[in-house]
Amino acid sequence: MDLIKTSSQQVNTVNLGLQRKLSVVLFLAVALVMGGRGYLSYIQTVQLQHKQVAANLNQLESTFLALKDRSSEELFRLADQQSIPSQDEFSSDSIQPPSLLSGIESIYYLSKDGTVLGRSVQDGASIQATKAQVSKAVSLLNDSQRPIATLNCILQCFQSVYIPIIADDGRELIININRSAALLIQDFYEITGADIALLAINQEDGILTAERIIAASHAKTTSRNLSDIFKFIDFNTRAPQNFFDTTPNGYFSARFFPISHNSDITSYAAVIEDQSQVEELLSQAVKDILFSTLITLGLIIILISLILKPSLDRLMKLAKILPMLPDGHFQKAQTLLQEQISQKKYSDEIDILHHTVGEVIDSLERMNASVDQHRNELKSKIEALTEAKVFNELILDASPLTVIIHDSIGTIRNINKMGRELTGLNIKAPQNANINTWVRNENQSKSLSASLQSITDTTGKKSQGQMPFFTDDGRKLYFLWTHTCLHVNDEAHILSMGIDITERKEAAESLHWLGQHDRITGLLNRSSFTENANEYIAKHRDNDLIELVMFDIDDFAIFNDRFGFDAGDRLLNDLAAHLLDALPENSPLARTGSGEFCAIVHHPKDSNQSVKDLGLEKLTRYAFSKNNVSEEICISIVVDSYDDSLSGIDELISNTTSTMIKVKSKARGSLYYAAESDDTSRVSRHEKYRMKEQLQSALSGNRLVLFYQPILDLSLNSISHCECLVRMLDDEGQFISPAHFLGIAAESGLMPRLDFSVMEKAMRQQRMWEDSGINTGLSINITAPTLEQADFEERLSEILKRTGANPDRLIFEVVETDALENLTAARKLLNNFKAVGAKVAFDDFGIGFTSFEYVRELPVDYIKIDQSFIRFIHERESDQVLVKSMVEMSHNLGKKVIVEGVENREALEIVRDMGVEYVQGYYVCRPMPISALDLSLRIHDF
Repeated sequence: MDLIKTSSQQVNTVNLGLQRKLSVVLFLAVALVMGGRGYLSYIQTVQLQHKQVAANLNQLESTFLALKDRSSEELFRLADQQSIPSQDEFSSDSIQPPSLLSGIESIYYLSKDGTVLGRSVQDGASIQATKAQVSKAVSLLNDSQRPIATLNCILQCFQSVYIPIIADDGRELIININRSAALLIQDFYEITGADIALLAINQEDGILTAERIIAASHAKTTSRNLSDIFKFIDFNTRAPQNFFDTTPNGYFSARFFPISHNSDITSYAAVIEDQSQVEELLSQAVKDILFSTLITLGLIIILISLILKPSLDRLMKLAKILPMLPDGHFQKAQTLLQEQISQKKYSDEIDILHHTVGEVIDSLERMNASVDQHRNELKSKIEALTEAKVFNELILDASPLTVIIHDSIGTIRNINKMGRELTGLNIKAPQNANINTWVRNENQSKSLSASLQSITDTTGKKSQGQMPFFTDDGRKLYFLWTHTCLHVNDEAHILSMGIDITERKEAAESLHWLGQHDRITGLLNRSSFTENANEYIAKHRDNDLIELVMFDIDDFAIFNDRFGFDAGDRLLNDLAAHLLDALPENSPLARTGSGEFCAIVHHPKDSNQSVKDLGLEKLTRYAFSKNNVSEEICISIVVDSYDDSLSGIDELISNTTSTMIKVKSKARGSLYYAAESDDTSRVSRHEKYRMKEQLQSALSGNRLVLFYQPILDLSLNSISHCECLVRMLDDEGQFISPAHFLGIAAESGLMPRLDFSVMEKAMRQQRMWEDSGINTGLSINITAPTLEQADFEERLSEILKRTGANPDRLIFEVVETDALENLTAARKLLNNFKAVGAKVAFDDFGIGFTSFEYVRELPVDYIKIDQSFIRFIHERESDQVLVKSMVEMSHNLGKKVIVEGVENREALEIVRDMGVEYVQGYYVCRPMPISALDLSLRIHDF
């Protein structure tokens, strides 16, 4: 009961606090809204008053300026009515004073340069313009030739007008009429009821004092009011400025605006109005806003209290139930909740809360039962996990892997048995042990932990790599590691699992060594020698003479047959050691063949030394002993030098090998210097380089010429098309056969350039024939390197477009062996020709794959049988059988047949009887330049 009572008191306190909080919150919210609304209303009222006052001040300024202009016009009229005194009156100074009714203080008669000729002044009047004012006015008058009016306020305020006139006797004069500004101020006050003051401000200090108020409508009060307003006005701007605010003498508005400027003194007019009524209006507006706000707040608070009280009472009863739930008194809470069921026909938020509390009680009761059940289940799982943990630790300790769990800086959190044995640690979670102590790369300053920082941001991210493991007993083991990022309690950990690959790495290094060295002698093998020799040549070629020395054991195979392979291996080993002793130190030596050795030797070019100075003649004989039996071994030696014309060591070895073959066929067991011989192969190689340069020059200099060999259509006995055959002009204008340069073009990668040049020349010729009404086609040879160019299709279309050739008249001949290396690629390449409308022919058919399955699959229009089957067809029946079978098979596949190499009548008649459609050869016509080509050629008696 005490517990329930205490809970009830707490609920009452909570309820009271809730009522106060709701009331305060609602009161503040309404107060803020009403206050904001009132403030906006007040601001709008103030802004409206400011606008009205500003508009009124502008109107007062306009009124004053209008009165000033009207007064000036009046003075102009009075000047017109004035009679001009005579010269005698000027001399005697007997001019009558102006009329008192006119208000004029003084009249001065001036010459054109401003000199006073005479004056008419009221008795006691002292108004007179200064010399500077007169000078300025006269200057303006002379410039404009029109009357001018000014309002000056320096020591006194007066209006002045200056009017140029011509007297009856022809004299040119200037009349200066001056009148006090008092009449202007009086008129302004009578019309507007507003005070006005005329001021003189020195622009150097911009300070206004009472002495500088020259004239005012009510001097005493105006001066006092202006003294309070002056500190808010900046006279340095010379721009009109408004004032609307409270002063010690009341609420006033004022406007200051300049009316004239003389030297460093500016005259201002200040209009002033008493705005006490505006202050009263704003005060009343504030009172009205506060009153309406308070009334509204009071009504809202009363309404809120009447509306919320019943709901808060019900809420308090629900609040008494809630403290029972943490103690598990669910049945008692349900009983109290049933007693508070509302009998209303409609429901509100409290009813929803009532229902929700009931569901919460039910849910908590079920949850409590579920928690008990889960507690028991969790207890069972903890026991199972404990067993699993022990099991996992046993597995880790029995694993052949080293397993280490560490944090991002390498501190070890757990380590298995294998790891503990290698590190010398005694416990699974050692203190202050760091993985970087044992796992590190001595050649790098970066630690393992630093290199693994990139994987610590994502769980499951992995990294693999090799890094040595330095054991506790000083051994260096090579490990392959897999590192995986784990996050435990939001902290990054790394699981590092490593396997010992020391034996595997040593085996791999051994295999790598064997891959670079000869197994028997331990010398470099051929591939390693080639690689090292190229580096050696690149290093020494500029300053040194580089020579290749090749040693070859004569009849080494016979030696192996006589003495066995073990003796042969021993001979190789002994000879390798012998050669190393005989050659200069650091000269690369390798076993490059069965009984062949190669060495690179270099000498400085300026030393005049070479291999000849090494005395290699003694190495041509070597004494080998076995079982007290001595055998003299003969060794052939070839020395060849490297020069810049060679592409590298491979070409030098190839040249030396060719020389070695010739030496062994003539003088075995001798020393031969290839550089001193007249080796024709060397000359041939130089000839190739010369031909390559000549071909490049011909391509650049447009010295390729096309010859045309007609192809006869046997059914029409007329030329159907011509094959384009390229010739090259040398520097002396002689034709060079393609047999001399096509092979070199293929070897040096110039075939695409050559083919594209021939294509463009042939297409231009075809277009010329087309324009001349000649329908003869052209057959163009295309090689595989050109077909395989990535932009071949694009360049083909570009040349067709540039030359304007008719693709229907073009046949592209592709060598059979080039086209059939890759069927899929060949189909795609040949379709390039079909796409533009040209035809395709297989050239040199029969000497390559000769697969009719390929012929069936590829888009080929013509089969061109190689001339090797035709040249002796009239003598060999076997050639006739082969050609006939190729013709029949081609026809069965829908292809037309062209035979080349027809050099006599017998061959022509044989292939015609076989059904061949087209023939080409010397019997029909040799290749001709375009100037000698006869397209009307026919075979007589055919």
